[in-house]
Amino acid sequence: MNCKYRRERNYLNNKIPNLEKKLKDYGYSKEDISLFKSDKLEEVEAEILSEHIDTIQEYIKWNNLIRHKREKAKDSKDKLLVLLKNKVNQNEITDGKDHIREINEDSLTDNNVISVFDSALTRTIGIKQDELTDALMVVQVYYFDVFKDISFYGFTYKGEKYKYFTSSAGQIRKKKAVFIKLSVWNRIEKTVMCGLTIDKINSKGGNNVNKHLAYMALTNSATDLWGDFDIEKSIVIDDFETNVYGTFDFIDELDYSITRKTDYVPITHTDGAGMMLPSVSQKNFMFRAPWIKGLLGVFDFRKFVEVSQHSPIIKDIYGQEHDVIKEDIKIIFTKSQFKMYKYYESWDEYKNFYKRYNCTAGICNIEEDRIKNAKINYQMLQTLTNITDTEIDVLTQKSAEKIENVCTSKDTMMNILGVTPYNTKMTPFQKAIKIYPPLLSDTYAKDAIREVKDSLLKKYRSGKLEVVGKYTFLLPDFYAACEYWFGGIKNPKGLLSDKEVFCNLFKKNDKLDCLRSPHLYKEHAIRFNIASEGYEDRVMQIREWFTTNAVYTSVNDLISKILQFDVDGDKSLVIADPNFIAIAERNMNGVVPLYYNMRKAEPMQLNSKNIYSGLNAAFTGGNIGIYSNNISKIWNDEVFIHGSEKDKQHAIDCIKRLCCQNNFVID
Repeated sequence: MNCKYRRERNYLNNKIPNLEKKLKDYGYSKEDISLFKSDKLEEVEAEILSEHIDTIQEYIKWNNLIRHKREKAKDSKDKLLVLLKNKVNQNEITDGKDHIREINEDSLTDNNVISVFDSALTRTIGIKQDELTDALMVVQVYYFDVFKDISFYGFTYKGEKYKYFTSSAGQIRKKKAVFIKLSVWNRIEKTVMCGLTIDKINSKGGNNVNKHLAYMALTNSATDLWGDFDIEKSIVIDDFETNVYGTFDFIDELDYSITRKTDYVPITHTDGAGMMLPSVSQKNFMFRAPWIKGLLGVFDFRKFVEVSQHSPIIKDIYGQEHDVIKEDIKIIFTKSQFKMYKYYESWDEYKNFYKRYNCTAGICNIEEDRIKNAKINYQMLQTLTNITDTEIDVLTQKSAEKIENVCTSKDTMMNILGVTPYNTKMTPFQKAIKIYPPLLSDTYAKDAIREVKDSLLKKYRSGKLEVVGKYTFLLPDFYAACEYWFGGIKNPKGLLSDKEVFCNLFKKNDKLDCLRSPHLYKEHAIRFNIASEGYEDRVMQIREWFTTNAVYTSVNDLISKILQFDVDGDKSLVIADPNFIAIAERNMNGVVPLYYNMRKAEPMQLNSKNIYSGLNAAFTGGNIGIYSNNISKIWNDEVFIHGSEKDKQHAIDCIKRLCCQNNFVID
């Protein structure tokens, strides 16, 4: 009934514009038409001519009908929600005995079919690529009462019961939930959870609901199977943490007061990162296994032990000692990567479960052989409040030239169509152009170039400008980490000092601007690049240890607080353009990192009620767009052009607080 009334109301709404246009043509003002709409002819000051009466009466009639339909729709919706709530409550009172929802088979059509990436979950279930399966269903949530019902008691389809499985962070933002066929779940549960059960987790104090769902969703993330991964050649150790000295703006999480301080800040340098020997891989990549996620960075820790003559003995997180040489350890995970470590008695127990239940490991986001140039975004530009029109012309010059030269240069046209050394998966059309460039004169190619040009123009106008920069993984100084782990040095200096980074991608640039999205406050980390030609005395020594294209950061630097990154696969946009760096450096005068205490949610029992409550809170309160949009409005306010210094400072303080709140919501 609600839908019926809405359809009728929409039909009536289509009648209104033509009548309003007539009334405007008759000379009636907006105020007059508004009074007609409310059926208040006696209040209209303009003279109403007799020949206009029929149109006015028709306009009043349609508006009255719309009001009637709107009230009917609201009434039917209210009744629906009351009925729905009563049914859901009745089901809860009877513990699911009142009803079990059932999907109408006719309602699932080709339009409902979605694709999923190859993942540990699809491989464990045995789903074949390009083959339709009903083992998994993704449900879009509209009515929370309906979702409460099915999250508590599941639903049936073709006689099979389905249970709520998980929701990833992205799915939570879109109010989506993954359900799995109960018979399939009973078969794969121990594999997916690596021997754990909900009862065992609850017996050890439970878990934070949304974190637990995120860990469960790891198995559903896109990965390639790591077939020759050997769990026996790995260990898990405590993270590398130190207190780093520096100046920062402290935001009190209780009253949001801001105080500039110079003090020590605790930083987990390996938050999300582990190490693997070069014999395992020459490139950094992200790793996935049951309850384990993060980045594996290339570092020869065996060579470090031999060269520094430190002991190869290291303790795992359970207190068990390991000799990395004798045990042929090739991968060192950190505690921050092992999300459910406290639910296992030892690393050996996890390994035994891993092998017993045929668990597998996966990899994704392998570091590219050739990293293409990146574009900057509007957030990174709007924080450059101290900038001249001439400087804006300089920053946009590269983008303007690309648009101007779209049809004048063969190389530019090929680049625009994606015929580049970075494209390893060319389409047949791109391959044809690469083999025979005169195809660029073909009508189809010209149309494609025109479309790409229009698309580029839209991107440039929205702030996605061409820059001399690349996205690359962020990694800590693993040399310092090994000094900490193997050498027992509590505050190692490592290979990099404060305000230094090492990035092999820019060997000719001694200064870099390191950025990361979301970019809300002034997060321009201008750093000296020790991989450049100006540091010849140090380059060879450091390059011996830092062998990949990642940007390595110093353990003596508060850069992780500036960019708000961890090292579980986060990437930084590293810009080497001297003009951009000069502007950013000027805008960073007097700017220090933000620091605040991130509160952690308490663990709770994992049951239907708590899972629904956690999801409901995330669905309704997890919108970070509110904060970032408000921050953009402040940055683009005229206060930064015409305001007093006091007004500018007030605006910046508001941004600091919103940035803090944004990160609370994300976490």
